Amino acid sequence: MLISSPDLIQVLRQIAKDKSEIKLLNIYKGLPISYDASIDSVDDSEIQIHGNKHQLACLYYQGESYLQSTGLPFIIRSQVISMNLAKENVIFSNFEAVKNNIGNRTEIRVEPDEQLVVTIQFNGSAADIFAPLTNISAGGASVIFEAYMFPTRLCQPGNDLTMTISLPDSASNKSKKLSQKPTIDNRKLNSYSRTNSTEGQDGKIVITARGKVIAVQPEFQLKRYRVSVKLYFKDLSRIVILQYISQRQSEIIQDLRILSDELYNLKR
Repeated sequence: MLISSPDLIQVLRQIAKDKSEIKLLNIYKGLPISYDASIDSVDDSEIQIHGNKHQLACLYYQGESYLQSTGLPFIIRSQVISMNLAKENVIFSNFEAVKNNIGNRTEIRVEPDEQLVVTIQFNGSAADIFAPLTNISAGGASVIFEAYMFPTRLCQPGNDLTMTISLPDSASNKSKKLSQKPTIDNRKLNSYSRTNSTEGQDGKIVITARGKVIAVQPEFQLKRYRVSVKLYFKDLSRIVILQYISQRQSEIIQDLRILSDELYNLKR
């Protein structure tokens, strides 16, 4: 819902007058990045906010942010209009109300650093279905289906399934990943049947878990569907998932720091 009401601008103007904090929230490669900021000025359709170094890197990368404040009646998605790196200022406009569950994740969710394809077998279907993994947490995952391949009957909320995930071996890939330096200019299967196995081939660790579909989100502009799945990892499988999430979290934070340093080098 696009917001054009002068009431919102008045609320933002009051927040600026009271010097109240406003939180900038971005989701960077699955991780929520949040910092408190202050509103420097407000006009009829734009606000200027003084930002944090790492948050500015997210804004430069994504071109938008979510605004949260006790003074706001809802969370606002806002578009970055311009940035002044020397003064660490950002101008936002095109405000849009979004769901209040933005930023309220109870589990850390990360995006893979490389394309990972999972194998899904739905209860009642003998066929294996393959889909790219978009993010994963200790309690679930999301996958993408192109519209022409979307199994409508099978992908219904509540449907049970078994998912097999082939993860990179953290021990053999850690040095290689940490040595790959991201740059500002370049930002923008084998099935295994034993549930608790952590053995794989070619530097991969393959695990299998039971689960169920919890949400299906059409992405019509991209002609695809995003399917969220609740997964029940057990024993060694859960340990492997937690180790993978921890490593990806460290890599993502390091990636953001490098992008931030490179971005600030541009203003020198």
